Amino acid sequence: MFLLQRLGGCISLWFSLMRVSYQIVYGYFRLQKLPHPMVTIFGGARALQTDDYAELAHELGQRLAKAGISVVTGGGSGIMEAASCGATNEKNGGSSIGIGVKGLGEGQNPCVKEYFILDYFFARRWLLTRYSDGFIVFPGGYGTLDELTELLTLIRTKKLPVSPIVLIGIEYWQPFMDWLKKEVLGHRFIIEEHLEIFVLTDDIQEAFDIVHDFCRPIMSEKDKKDKK
Repeated sequence: MFLLQRLGGCISLWFSLMRVSYQIVYGYFRLQKLPHPMVTIFGGARALQTDDYAELAHELGQRLAKAGISVVTGGGSGIMEAASCGATNEKNGGSSIGIGVKGLGEGQNPCVKEYFILDYFFARRWLLTRYSDGFIVFPGGYGTLDELTELLTLIRTKKLPVSPIVLIGIEYWQPFMDWLKKEVLGHRFIIEEHLEIFVLTDDIQEAFDIVHDFCRPIMSEKDKKDKK
């Protein structure tokens, strides 16, 4: 009986690994079909569309779309919906994709053009971080904080190439900044240059300029290939 239970557990694990591997590969191909470059936007799912930060996310989505930059989000409500709606309104005709996770009860927001859903958070985080050329982080809860800190860790440890990371909302993120400078830096868990991995601002134009300037060479290279 014990051996049968162990065998059953191994088979279940094998099928789970195969399933998540398939989902990541499938997600990769879906992302590659999206016009490049791409920028991932993180933020809280509970934000109302009338919230100031949601309005800023909508405006940023518009600017990115007009510049030919695709928007990648978790595909849900709140900040994700605002960014998707900004990117895909009729005037812009931009591209966006949402990557959801089962069991959250959020569903697909009405503006995201492409959407698929995964079983696991880590698979979604992999796809949201590995293939984008820049990252914008709006205020959010545990999930947003998890995404931000993992992103910072991956870049600091050189598991991801250096890419622009912009935090929107000085008032919201200031306690986090104070904690980093006073406690984390004070105890030497990070060094001064680790605080330079990201930029904190309230200025949507500044946020756009940072990611757009980084994406410009990618867009130029793409134009050259398209003309051949």
